[in-house]
Parts: sequence; C-alpha cells; structure tokens
Amino acid sequence: MKYSDLLAEWLKEMGYTHCFYVAGGNIMHLLASCNQQFRMVSVIHEVAAGIAAEYFNESNPGAKAFALVTAGPGMTNLVTALAGAYLESRELLVLGGQVKTADLSRGSLRQRGIQEIDGVSIAKPVCSVAELLDQPVGLSLFRQMTTGGGSYRKGPVFLEVPLDIQGRTVGARRPGACGARSRFSGAARQ
Repeated sequence: MKYSDLLAEWLKEMGYTHCFYVAGGNIMHLLASCNQQFRMVSVIHEVAAGIAAEYFNESNPGAKAFALVTAGPGMTNLVTALAGAYLESRELLVLGGQVKTADLSRGSLRQRGIQEIDGVSIAKPVCSVAELLDQPVGLSLFRQMTTGGGSYRKGPVFLEVPLDIQGRTVGARRPGACGARSRFSGAARQ
C-alpha cells in the first residue's frame, strides 16, 4: 500500500468527505489516492480550493473538506486562504505536494527540485500547524497534526508531503518504524 493511500484512508476515518484541489505533478500520488476516497472538486485556482474547503467546513455539519495543492506556485497561491482561516480561527486542512526528499535543497540553495519552495516556512506564520512530512508518520501523530496540534483555538493546518513519501510502500495500518517526530512540537499559535 502506498503512503498516500493510507493518508486518504485516515482522512476518511476522520470524517473528511470532500477534497478541493488543483492538480499538479508533485501531488500525483495523493491525487490518485484521494480520488478513490472522496468527492473531488477541481477548482481553477489554489486560493479557491482553500476558501472552498474552509467555508464547506463551516456550512456542512457532518461533512468535512480539505484542500490539495501542488508545490511551488501551487502552495504560494494558497497563502491567502491560510491567512484568512487563521484570522477567523477556522478549520482548514491543506495537504501540499513537494519535490522528492532527495531534491530538497534544505536551505543550501534557493531551489534544487522542480517548483521547490519551502512551503512550511511560508505557511508557519499563519497556521496552527505547518510541517514537512519527510518521513511517513503514524496515525496518532497524523491525527494530532491535522487537528491543530492540541490548540484550543481552531486554525489552518498545512502538511507538505514530498513526492517520494507519498508513493512510499508502507504497511496497511502503520507506515513502518516511524515513531514520534521530535521536531513536531504540537504547540499551536495562540
């Protein structure tokens, strides 16, 4: 099973029913997996995906939506939706694509991979949680991240998933030996 399949299953178990998205190469595994689990709504622009998911969550009790965007300009186009959800203290989950982990510049260059940009650094000031999943995480940590890291105040969550992590083969319920991640503090902005 691909990690993207497992993430989609977990999101479905968490009550997600809809995905607003703009397709892109760096989310190809997530897009294929989500297409099997959710009502997929293609939009013209990433900010529309974010705002549509945010307002869907506010107006549809019993159903939940998230946004799916690709790396680079796909992520940067979404920042307005993240900021709006942050200012309004509204729930918004965004899964963002990223280049393969081997292509991440990690600050050594401006860009190494195609459309690589450090989306986490851009999103962090306007998110309750903004994390790069450069290794598969288990259900407990994924659930903690997607629900805002334990913050009492709602806010957007941005999880960036590199292409090779999306496509990695993992066990049916647990993605191998990936315990707690020390860099995820779970401390949300107040």
